[in-house]
Amino acid sequence: MRPARTIARLLAVALPLYFVWEMLQAPAFTGMPEGWLAATAVCALAAAGDGVIVLVVFAVGALAFRDARWFVPPRPGRHTTVVLLGVAIQVAVEWVMVHRLGRWGYQPSQPLVPLLGIGILPFLQPVVLLPLTLWIFTPWEARATS
Repeated sequence: MRPARTIARLLAVALPLYFVWEMLQAPAFTGMPEGWLAATAVCALAAAGDGVIVLVVFAVGALAFRDARWFVPPRPGRHTTVVLLGVAIQVAVEWVMVHRLGRWGYQPSQPLVPLLGIGILPFLQPVVLLPLTLWIFTPWEARATS
C-alpha cells in the first residue's frame, strides 16, 4: 500500500464534496465576504480545513483499529465510530471558531443544536459527508490497491 496515493485518493473524493457543502451553506453564516470571488476563496479554505479533519479522522481510525486499511471491506461499526469522531471534532472546531474566536456566526434562519450552541449545518456536515466520502472512496481504494 502506498500511503501517499491513498491520501491523494481520499482528498480527491473529500475536497470536492466539502467544497460544494461549504458553498451551499455559506448563506446561512454571518461574516462572509461580500464579493463572489472572496466568498468562494473562504469556502475553499474551509474545505481545505475540512480535508485536514478528514485526514485526522482516517489516521485515528487506522490507529484505533490497528489497520491502515480499516475501511476495506466496509464495516458499519467502524464507519459509525469514525463518523462519531468526525462529529466530535466538528463540534469542537465550530464551537471554538464561533464562541471563542468569533470568526463567523449564524444567520437567524439557521437553527442551533440544543446544548451545543452551534448551527445545525456544521453539525450535519460530518454526519452526511463522512459516510458519503467513505461510500465513494472505499471501493475506489479497494480497486486501486488490489
